[in-house]
Amino acid sequence: MLLVFKCHSLLIMGGVIDVYYKLKVLKEAGCSIVLHTYRYGVDEQPDLLKVADTVYYYERFTGWRSMFSFLPYVVYSRRSKLLLERLCEDNSPILFEGLHTCYFLSNPLLRDRQKWVRMHNVEHDYYHFLGKSCVSWYEKCYYYLEAWKLKHYERVLLYADKILAITNTDAVHFTQKYPSVLTYCLPCFFDSISVKTVTDVIQDNEKYILYHGNLSVLENVRVINYILDNLVPKLDIDMQVVIAGKNPGKHLQERISRIPNVSLVANPSQKEMNSLVASAHIHLLLTFQNTGIKLKLIYSLMKGYGHCLVNSMMIPDPGFEEVCTIADRQEAQIMALRELYYTPLMPEALQWRQQALTKMGYNNQVTLILH
Repeated sequence: MLLVFKCHSLLIMGGVIDVYYKLKVLKEAGCSIVLHTYRYGVDEQPDLLKVADTVYYYERFTGWRSMFSFLPYVVYSRRSKLLLERLCEDNSPILFEGLHTCYFLSNPLLRDRQKWVRMHNVEHDYYHFLGKSCVSWYEKCYYYLEAWKLKHYERVLLYADKILAITNTDAVHFTQKYPSVLTYCLPCFFDSISVKTVTDVIQDNEKYILYHGNLSVLENVRVINYILDNLVPKLDIDMQVVIAGKNPGKHLQERISRIPNVSLVANPSQKEMNSLVASAHIHLLLTFQNTGIKLKLIYSLMKGYGHCLVNSMMIPDPGFEEVCTIADRQEAQIMALRELYYTPLMPEALQWRQQALTKMGYNNQVTLILH
């Protein structure tokens, strides 16, 4: 018997990686997938038909009318009646991807359905941190208000049959708040195909420090400014730093262009990004926002063949301290960068790292969902 998922998917930023590859593995396991997704002013995506049998697209109700509601804007703007009608066409289980997509979770028409919610964060904490990162008072007010609304709206999870948290830390949060709902930790999914073999990459591993991410996100810009202000000036001039990602602002581009040993790779293709990640000697992964899981950490550990230098806030769960170098203070980060820059990473250590991640559950297993 085929298992049909109606997946309301939030396809933005890093979360798309988890959604896409989760659907890919489910389909490979024999599931029939019906994907419902809201699009963001872009055309339909043919690649989604590789991971779903049917894809339905919906437009969001954006604008000020959706702002004036006790429900969070990110939830209330996703309230398509057509979506509800299609969900009622059969009795298949429904997988909601993120709290954003749960507008119909409590709907009486879905009372007797199996409803599972995939949580990528404790959302109100995430939005609160976004507010702290904003400079504009208008944006601060939006994120703080949205965080308040999300905190109260989170009780809608009581209507779920299961909560699939992305980290053990988040799973503890949901278990304590909603003990009547079964909560499991289901680590994120990712592309399991290696870019190169370990031996090939070790031979042509380049000497540069890589920071990558969405360069239009305030949190990432804050991290880059910290790197440029506090770390780069203390490094040897021959230590090259590469910053890569999409949509860097004009100010950031101009600033990087004035620093001799720092280069910017703007809007790289997926192939280019894979190559940058695979060949970097050090992955510098810092954050000032301790929420959810940083998917670029998993991506760098799985796809990269260099050292990973992180701060404590990047670590989602116990166990990552065995596969990363952790440094929180500025002086410790500079010292670690200098040491790691001239230290090769042996193939044996890389193979052990991938084995350790597999044991931690980062193995694209969908047994929990299928069971």
